[in-house]
Amino acid sequence: MKAISILIIAFLWLVSVQVYAGSASGKVSTINLYGGEWSNGWAGGMLYKLDTMPSGVSYFTVKPDDIAFKHFLSMLLAAKHTSSIITITYQHEQIDSNGYAGTLAISER
Repeated sequence: MKAISILIIAFLWLVSVQVYAGSASGKVSTINLYGGEWSNGWAGGMLYKLDTMPSGVSYFTVKPDDIAFKHFLSMLLAAKHTSSIITITYQHEQIDSNGYAGTLAISER
């Protein structure tokens, strides 16, 4: 009985995580990197856009302390250089008032 309860809880957690994530595909059009001396909250961070952005999102974001920062930057630069189409998974439920959405994953299409 305990094993079944754990499986049900795990399943419900996986389903709920997917509800809060959105995805968008396109080519990278803009990458903005902010140096460590930048005077606002984006110091050391990154904002970027695709050629087709989802409704309500003006930029996708990556904070400088994100464990995948270097990986995301590498993927974005490679995709921009080769004009590849990529898919962004982002925090749909946490889009801020500026239309900034945090990046969860980047994958090649």
